[in-house]
Amino acid sequence: MQDNNNTKGKHLTYTERLLIERWKNKDKKSNREIAKLLGKAPQTINNEINRGLVDLSFNGGFVEYSADMAQNHYDWNRMAFGKTSVWSPEKDEIIRAGILNKLSPEVISQKKGMPCFSTIYSWIEKGWIKGICKKDLIHPRKRKKTFYKKTKDIRKRGGLSIDLRPKVIENREEVGHFEIDLVILNKTKGEQLLTLTDRKTRYEIVRLIKDKRAESVHEVLKKLSKQYNFKSITADNGSEFMRLEEVMDCPIYYAHPYSSYERGTNENANRMIRRWLPKGTQSATAKAVADIESWMNHYPRKMFNYKCPLDLPEVANLFL
Repeated sequence: MQDNNNTKGKHLTYTERLLIERWKNKDKKSNREIAKLLGKAPQTINNEINRGLVDLSFNGGFVEYSADMAQNHYDWNRMAFGKTSVWSPEKDEIIRAGILNKLSPEVISQKKGMPCFSTIYSWIEKGWIKGICKKDLIHPRKRKKTFYKKTKDIRKRGGLSIDLRPKVIENREEVGHFEIDLVILNKTKGEQLLTLTDRKTRYEIVRLIKDKRAESVHEVLKKLSKQYNFKSITADNGSEFMRLEEVMDCPIYYAHPYSSYERGTNENANRMIRRWLPKGTQSATAKAVADIESWMNHYPRKMFNYKCPLDLPEVANLFL
């Protein structure tokens, strides 16, 4: 037990906060017991524990005291407005609002005075952002997987293999080369989303189609071909993309079976759509789909130095 005379009027140190964390979380001591052990007023300990509470219940844990969280809070209150790596209530509000507005930590980190996106991920995973947990992230951090190219044959008769795509497409040297896919809203029947993503600019086209039959896809593509400058389309081996060469005047390339990574640009775009239309969504309105398309084309991209696709001058060449 510490002497009251030695600690009265002094701020808690990080070492004392670690002791509080152990006594409170592991030894289940009361606030009054901890105050007696540290020679502090019980109200001081009450305030300290409230300051450092972290909600880990979303991950199977409990609401616990965190010495690191409390120290960050203390540093913020004591230091001049400075280090961006220090948590603050203002940053908490900005991060929470951004996540609820479907923004990624990468985009949030570009705001003035915000920490790097890795720090934002860390704060969320630790439960430091009030009301936000890892489940609220559309794409939580994952370890990168190594993909191995499959050598299976293309299933489409008459279709061109993705292996035959010229370098100008592979290297994203010009606009007009799209990847295509369906975002399934209803697995059995009904409306679906047809998505096309330009490989160079990431410009997105999203259309609501009446069902997932090839005829419905052809009908929409005929209309789009009068508005956009399609130089090539890369599709998967789904039956809905049969005979695309019959309705399009550009080359049609087909990825290898079970190789969605070969159309990674479009797959990533579809994940953004799922922020607004998660799996299990049964239907969507034409206005909602148009709003999603507009949101995606105005979304800041790290690869473009946080400019959006519509900010890129090359996008003008996509339109007829």
